[in-house]
Amino acid sequence: MKNFKRMGKSITIHIFWLLLFALSIVSCKASNLSDDAGKETNEAKYKVKSISDVDAHAMALKQEILNSKTTIIATGLTYYVSNSGNDNNSGKSPENAWATIDKINNTDFSPGSTVLFERGGTWRGNIIVKAEISFSAYGKGNKPKIYGSPQNYSVKENWKTTNIPNVYVYDQKIEYDAGVLVFNEGEACSYKKVIGIDGFSGSLNELKNDLEMYHSIDDKRVFLYSTEGNPADRYSSIEFCLDNEIIRTKSHNVLIDNLCLKYGGSLAIHAINRNGLKVTNCEIGWIGGSIQGGTTRYGNAIQIWGSCNGYYVDHCYIYQVYDAGITHQYKDPTSSVPIVMENVTYSNNLIEYCIYSIEYFLNQPNSADKALMKNILIKDNICRFAGYGWGWQRPNKRSMHIQSWKTINPAENFIVTGNIFDRSIDDLLYIAAAKEAHLPELKNNIYIQNKGGKFGMVNGNYDQHYPFDLNIENLLKQKGIDNSPTILFCDIK
Repeated sequence: MKNFKRMGKSITIHIFWLLLFALSIVSCKASNLSDDAGKETNEAKYKVKSISDVDAHAMALKQEILNSKTTIIATGLTYYVSNSGNDNNSGKSPENAWATIDKINNTDFSPGSTVLFERGGTWRGNIIVKAEISFSAYGKGNKPKIYGSPQNYSVKENWKTTNIPNVYVYDQKIEYDAGVLVFNEGEACSYKKVIGIDGFSGSLNELKNDLEMYHSIDDKRVFLYSTEGNPADRYSSIEFCLDNEIIRTKSHNVLIDNLCLKYGGSLAIHAINRNGLKVTNCEIGWIGGSIQGGTTRYGNAIQIWGSCNGYYVDHCYIYQVYDAGITHQYKDPTSSVPIVMENVTYSNNLIEYCIYSIEYFLNQPNSADKALMKNILIKDNICRFAGYGWGWQRPNKRSMHIQSWKTINPAENFIVTGNIFDRSIDDLLYIAAAKEAHLPELKNNIYIQNKGGKFGMVNGNYDQHYPFDLNIENLLKQKGIDNSPTILFCDIK
């Protein structure tokens, strides 16, 4: 009888644990965002107690991204591109590699094809993607570089003196607007002067400070104020970031992996109404600044405009962008065809020195409430120093790690978790929606800001802003903005 009672007790306990396990499975399934958008968990990836901890996490992630291996598995034909190749080759082996971006743009690829650039190589130009294909790297060394700058403009004989002291002109017409000039791979950069901003009229006499630049609307030449002589004597590399997209994807289901994309005046990667865009293990820097229209300048690193499904950006190092590091966006006050952005994931990215680390907005008031952002996951990113990059030369002095603008932003199942938001000259976050129910759910994020700085806002009241003061942790919890925040104060940078 004792054995029976003991057995009965054991069975009861066993049933209890089976029920608890079953409930936990249901709970886990309920918390999954989607197969495409990844799995969201409550466990925080980053543990920090000081700024040095953040520095260590950022450096480790940067090295992981820069040294990432190519692991994609080709499902179709594979083509190779090398600086030592020849476009007359078949392209189907490293020994028979192609040489140029033009060859890629003029080839009709079958869906499932893969194009591999040789590591250590450099190409200049713009890639137009017209099929469902993948891009990555082969060989050893640094990621292959794709530059939007057509050439190295450190050519002494082309920089001519003018009748204005210290003002030099690059004596060739440059048709696409130069957003910024980058010297010695980021050692310095230009300050663009725009007619109509800060009283500038276009007169060369108004260039007064070292490295101020004006791209003439009339004769298409670039003028630069240089206090230390010919720019080519000062800098061995001068890159013109011109108004063109480095990669334009015109197809669904495109993978861009293990590339280094730099020196573009508008967008590094751009798609419009595309599904299945995946960007992984890439380095993207020095993007934007060209004139979009009137006096407005623009430029994002990775952007989808319009509808999307399965948009995935993971393990990318993004820095020095005039506007946003990563973005999905659409606005049209007249369109009635509903835009749906779903299964979007931004994860494990290091984003530094951009104006907005991440930007999103959806404003379509005539869509009969059918426009929607659904299953959005922003997770485990390290976002640092918003506004501290060259983009701060903009006339509207705003910066934040998440920028949603004051717009409708209809959303469901939108989660922001496990991220580090480390310092912004302006707001840390600027998140708004017309309805409180459409705001993202924030949890387990780490917030770092200068003493006396601003937290920003996360609410449906577009004018409700919060300071980053000693009460910020309690406020985030009381308002239900983030019930499990980590707060660090900083008085440097």
